[in-house]
Amino acid sequence: MAWLNKLLLCFIFSLCLFAQDDLESFLDPITETTNVINTFKSTRIINNHSVEMFDTKQLDFRISHRFGLLNTGAYELYGLDQAKIRIGLEYGLIKNMMIGIGRSSYQKTYDGYIKYALIQQTKGQKQIPFSCVYFSNVAINSERKGYTDYPVIGRMSFSNQLLIASKINTELSIQIMPTWIHWNMVQLNSDPNDIMLVGLGFRYLITKSLSINAEYLYRLNESDYNKDIYHNSFSIGVDIETGGHVFQLHISNSMPMHESGFMTRTQSDWLDGGVHFGFNISREFNL
Repeated sequence: MAWLNKLLLCFIFSLCLFAQDDLESFLDPITETTNVINTFKSTRIINNHSVEMFDTKQLDFRISHRFGLLNTGAYELYGLDQAKIRIGLEYGLIKNMMIGIGRSSYQKTYDGYIKYALIQQTKGQKQIPFSCVYFSNVAINSERKGYTDYPVIGRMSFSNQLLIASKINTELSIQIMPTWIHWNMVQLNSDPNDIMLVGLGFRYLITKSLSINAEYLYRLNESDYNKDIYHNSFSIGVDIETGGHVFQLHISNSMPMHESGFMTRTQSDWLDGGVHFGFNISREFNL
């Protein structure tokens, strides 16, 4: 039976070594590098784009609605009698790149954009604390003459942004948005064609499917005339995720839903009760 005792000792010794190796691998810090995902629930914080990107061949159908001013009173049903809508399609073209088009009833605006991920936040052995995405958009007012005296090329506006975001923890994500807007034509000679802004957005996750979102865009340079009639865009709302749908319910002082519009042509003021109720509905498809 000596050989049996030796065999049992070898077996027990092997188990001890295996257990030790397994314990050491458990205690060691994470050696893999993985991408941080779901910084936001949607490609939008509210109006502004987030760092979220679609995978290749992923299509999103998006409907955005903005009602009239809440301070219009009961006769206008607190803005529900007035509404603007934007319908858009977004598509993951190639890895790290997506494109989108849309049409808004606000000034009959057509817009299109390209979005490219430059840096991806990671965790593990190689940590990158933030994501960075480049966003570029063009919009054109297609109203007939009589509504605007600008020629077609004068109705075009361009937006360029760096979206820099970090998922601080499971609940909290923040994003900063240095922005440049260019208008081909402006109303007064004193109005700048190029407007610089800086934006800030955040998302706080309440439950797995519910979050609070907010965003604010501050105009760094404007003419005195524009400062009197336009205001900085501020919006706050909630995201509700239900499978392939994301519902975004919010209150905003911005009626336009294209970038140059809500960033530099917001005419309502929160301090005067000039806010709109609105919602976005997003439905994703894998092609």
